[in-house]
Amino acid sequence: MGVWRETVNFFEKEWNAGTRIDDYIVISLLGKGSYGTAYLVREGTDGRLAVLKKLRPYKQLIDQSGKLLNWEADVLRKLDSPHFPKLMAFGNHKKVPYFVMEYFEGKTFDQLIFEKGKSFDERESLHIVKELVKLVKIIHETGIVHRDLRIPNILLDGSTLRIIDFGLAANIESEGRTMLKHKDYMREKSIHADYYALGHFLLFLLYSSYESEEKKEKSWEEELQLSEPTKGIIRKLLQIEKPYEDSTTLVQSLESAAQKIQ
Repeated sequence: MGVWRETVNFFEKEWNAGTRIDDYIVISLLGKGSYGTAYLVREGTDGRLAVLKKLRPYKQLIDQSGKLLNWEADVLRKLDSPHFPKLMAFGNHKKVPYFVMEYFEGKTFDQLIFEKGKSFDERESLHIVKELVKLVKIIHETGIVHRDLRIPNILLDGSTLRIIDFGLAANIESEGRTMLKHKDYMREKSIHADYYALGHFLLFLLYSSYESEEKKEKSWEEELQLSEPTKGIIRKLLQIEKPYEDSTTLVQSLESAAQKIQ
């Protein structure tokens, strides 16, 4: 195991700031995902910022043709909306496949909550998730399920929501659903995977304004002071109760719950 880790670490050497990758100059490392590494880059011709994503070296050992990157790039091509990154270029630098996509300003909800200390009340949280469901509907209508709708992958740019990182996206499977453990719900290739993730996203927003002095761990239903309609929405999203089967019904439920909050 030690030798393997040393080998992986050797191949995981990052591109330094100032490194030129074809028409792009690396500014900084943005982060590492399950299979790719993302960099903030500047285009050499007009100077605009972009995001360059390359295959992580250890993944290249099992995916030399770059199928994973090709798949994510194809997903971005299908999504024609200002709420998702536009694909800008696809290339190969010294046998390392990469693609370049649009860079969004703004902060992820991970940054807003844990770095900026931003909090959201129940009504705000319902409104945000309602607007997010509309974006998820666009994804589903292309036959794709995102499967990674977590707070690091959802941005707020002013008042505009944006969804990033389609690395785990998959084609929606039409066959009957497979019974999975709760921890695997987000990896289903069905719309319910994204609805389940939205349930956790909603809880993150609601917990942002929660303060507890008790050390005893309780369930979200015990800790959070929520209206019954909101509790019902979360139960359905988390598949505790019969889940939502379409986005229209979910949006209507979110609108109705928000209107009932005093």
